[in-house]
Amino acid sequence: MRTTTITITLLLFCFSLAGFCQLNIEGRVIDAADKKPLIFANVFISNTTKGQQTDDKGRFKLINVPSGTIDLVISYVGYQTFSLQLKADTLRKPLLIMLNADAIELQGVTIKRLKDGFRKYYHIFEEGFMGKTNFSKECKLKNSEALTFSMNNDDSELIIRAEEPLKIENKALGYVVKYQLEEFRYNFKERYISFWGYPFFEEMKTRSDRRRKQWIENRNKAYYGSSQHFLKALTEQKLSEEGYVMHTLIRQNKMLFSVPLVAEKRDSTGNIVTEASKEKMMVDSADLKLRINQSLKKLATNGFARYIQYLVRTPLKESEIVSSHKDVFNIEFTNHLYVIYNKEFEEPQFADGGQKNIPQTSILSLLESPAIVEKNGHLINPLAIVFEGRWGYEKMGELLPLDYLPDLP
Repeated sequence: MRTTTITITLLLFCFSLAGFCQLNIEGRVIDAADKKPLIFANVFISNTTKGQQTDDKGRFKLINVPSGTIDLVISYVGYQTFSLQLKADTLRKPLLIMLNADAIELQGVTIKRLKDGFRKYYHIFEEGFMGKTNFSKECKLKNSEALTFSMNNDDSELIIRAEEPLKIENKALGYVVKYQLEEFRYNFKERYISFWGYPFFEEMKTRSDRRRKQWIENRNKAYYGSSQHFLKALTEQKLSEEGYVMHTLIRQNKMLFSVPLVAEKRDSTGNIVTEASKEKMMVDSADLKLRINQSLKKLATNGFARYIQYLVRTPLKESEIVSSHKDVFNIEFTNHLYVIYNKEFEEPQFADGGQKNIPQTSILSLLESPAIVEKNGHLINPLAIVFEGRWGYEKMGELLPLDYLPDLP
């Protein structure tokens, strides 16, 4: 498989940005080889509505950009996507970004391109990328032909990339999302999905006041109870006020061994009174160990799960997992985090055993410690936390701009 290698040099011009009353980012994007401007390169701030294409001289200027840590993204056909994490208020000079695209065959990379990948595996991508919620059903990918499907050398992972930004219409929220997909992976054995990229939002146009009102209502619904809303409430120590309860979740792999269905019995002298039955049953020693702890409550898992789960009955306080460091917050916890949102019921398709009117629940696992969060709920290192449950189901269907603020119709 051929890919694109990119060399990026980031320089600063020798003159200052004009004006300090608002946060702006400006600069130029040029080809490193011939120093010619790259026209119509996409320049945007990931997860926002702030973006534009470069002009005929490769110039761009983003005005009124969000404060705090942002990802500035530059994409151009034939070049690898470039992203730079920065704070706009620390910039005093425009950026000169030089891109050098050189397609070469990577040595040692064993990825097999699939000719019929779309037919076989698009359903995996659609469910894993768009999500499974009611809002996800309102999302439509307009350029699915941009997707490429590959398999790693031992056929254990499906790898999907895009040759151009994906264009997704979310009719429930009223956005067109241009998503610069870097990679989507599906592990067949673990049934584990991961993907990463950079979304850019554009408002859909409508003359209908009714539709506009519905978009506002849906956006509010998508925001409240979302992971961003939770993280913001967590840093503000307002979990209870905002409808959240969190517990420590202990998850351990099952440790099964077989024992006779009827145990052997002996008398006081050690003689066998009743022989052990030949029929066997499986016993989980990990389950037995946790069961005797009265502070724990067992959670149901499906029969195929390789682990057991117990919930610590006493809820966690915000101060037990979050601490302030300068202008950001560090989140650290042991085991897993079980989060209940009591202000919204779960959609029926996600309720176990057909239960009705149950609160939404999510599970957080920490892959990188600490997870760093800004006070607006922005997770600076998004790969630090894995979301399961409700937040694991929410993908493009509930995706909102980072700078979104709930509004009234």
